[in-house]
Amino acid sequence: MKAKILTNDPSLIVMFRLGSIEGKLVADPDEADEDFKASLKDNNLAVLILTKTVESWIEEEVRTHREAEATPLIVVIDG
Repeated sequence: MKAKILTNDPSLIVMFRLGSIEGKLVADPDEADEDFKASLKDNNLAVLILTKTVESWIEEEVRTHREAEATPLIVVIDG
């Protein structure tokens, strides 16, 4: 199982890569939504980390996933 972060902050990508966590830099709500949906299809993904900004862009999709699915676990961090 693995973890992944979706963020709009390039420094977080570097920091999480140092911890062997894959990261994806997203620039806008459309890109965030696309990458979020693609991440949910990854059967090896255990934890999906979102920054607050990215979560605010796709709030409805995150809520829907949390209500319907157990994995991957969605974690929201400052950033």
